Amino acid sequence: MKEKEKDKIEYPLDDAERLLSMGEVGERLGTGYAFAGRLVRAGLLGALFFKKVKRVPKSELEKFIKKHIGQDIYEVLERAEQAIQSEGAA
Repeated sequence: MKEKEKDKIEYPLDDAERLLSMGEVGERLGTGYAFAGRLVRAGLLGALFFKKVKRVPKSELEKFIKKHIGQDIYEVLERAEQAIQSEGAA
């Protein structure tokens, strides 16, 4: 075994902290990647940003779902977007 291979330690990514793409988030919510992006932009869903690429930790999506269970997510999103617009106009 080469020296560098011996020193290389691989850490398996805990599935709870797996980073999901906007497409994966949309798929899990039964929507699309654009809707997932709106949730992130509205501050409803935490994400990491890598330049233009957004990734959502799986645990963040699970918290979002638990918090909004039984609610119409479109209404929640629209209220959050309206609040952002109101802040911008003030």
